[in-house]
Amino acid sequence: MNPLNRLRTLVVIALLTLTTHAAIAADAKDFEAREYKDADGNVLLYRIYKPKDYDPAKKYPLILFLHGAGERGNDNKAQVRDAVYFAKEPFQNEHPAFVVAPQCPGGKSAFAIYGTSKSLDQTYHNYGESVGEWKTYTIPLAKLGMGNKSFLAIVNNRENRRPAPGAAPTTPAATDAPTVPVTSEYRNVAVGEGDAKSPTLDFKQLSLDKKQGNGKADVSEDGKTLTITGNMMMKIPLEYKVTDKTVLNFEFRSPRGGEGSTHAISLDTDAFFDYRWANLDWGAKKGTMGKEPTTPARLTLEAVGKLQKEFSIDDKRLYLTGLSMGGYGTWDILSRYPKMFAAAVPVCGGGDEAMAATIKDVPIWCFHGGADPTVPTQRSRDMIKAIKDAGGEPKYTEYPGVGHNSWDKAYSEKELPGWLFSHVKKD
Repeated sequence: MNPLNRLRTLVVIALLTLTTHAAIAADAKDFEAREYKDADGNVLLYRIYKPKDYDPAKKYPLILFLHGAGERGNDNKAQVRDAVYFAKEPFQNEHPAFVVAPQCPGGKSAFAIYGTSKSLDQTYHNYGESVGEWKTYTIPLAKLGMGNKSFLAIVNNRENRRPAPGAAPTTPAATDAPTVPVTSEYRNVAVGEGDAKSPTLDFKQLSLDKKQGNGKADVSEDGKTLTITGNMMMKIPLEYKVTDKTVLNFEFRSPRGGEGSTHAISLDTDAFFDYRWANLDWGAKKGTMGKEPTTPARLTLEAVGKLQKEFSIDDKRLYLTGLSMGGYGTWDILSRYPKMFAAAVPVCGGGDEAMAATIKDVPIWCFHGGADPTVPTQRSRDMIKAIKDAGGEPKYTEYPGVGHNSWDKAYSEKELPGWLFSHVKKD
């Protein structure tokens, strides 16, 4: 073939490729933006994809997709990034279905001494100027939201950090030095009204049992100082009604090496994991579910229930899937409502192994990358083993050498659509 004809052929192939891609592409605009609000005023943003040529006289399946932690927010758009797989023409041509993609809100407003999350109040993030020294803070709590508060919330960094450049090394100085725990120290913590003198909290007299993470909490002999080392989130019961005059006074210090980590303190309600799909500790090696679902998870199922009344949806063909944080959510929701879904596809998540017997009869195809640095692969392996030990027959696919993003491979599995829709919930 002469060069000119070869060039023409390549151009034609490129145009055909682009045309084909355009025909099968799907994005956020193909999903209708909606919101659901419950009687207490809690709001869930979500998007819904409706099958083309929707016919109310027919019954359609519904796929509930739960996004990962990176897509949390309030733009009602980011969560559609991976949900679009189920809205692509090849998929929908073979299996017309509704696709519902709720968006989990970002973290609650809290005071952050320093950190990287913009969802935290950054007004006081200048701690780095006096790192390693005690510094006094007075925080007007009204700016964090007024109302009845029932817990003092304290968060130490989500992950350990390598020693900062120039810091006294606690590990061998090297670019690949092991991570070391970051410490938060709080002392003379008091909640009061304006300038009124309030007694400091005695942490020895407070319950420190409600905590999550693999870190460690220690209290000084006089009960005035609380030290948290490593990854830890704590909810300390502290009944108090926040008004427009309420302030939180405390002293804080953390050694050098924690810059960029999140050290946060706030008064908050009893909703420990309300900004996740799963009421479960991500940092634990084993899963232990909380008694109630998170608020976003509860609102999601209520929204689905409302959609079932609005559209012609087959309640025997409800399917659940999610990735990363959504993978945890898939295991969590499935464990709480095993009779609701015809099948589930958790991707790179983890669940409560004690719930295996509850979900052993639900068709499950689980995926995980064999080299996942974010969610340990063992979390999926343990869930699958527990279900098999309980008498179930789940499918499990592990991708050797693949890191956290195992969902691109999982959702591209040619057999997945057929497997998913082959399952219909029994009466």
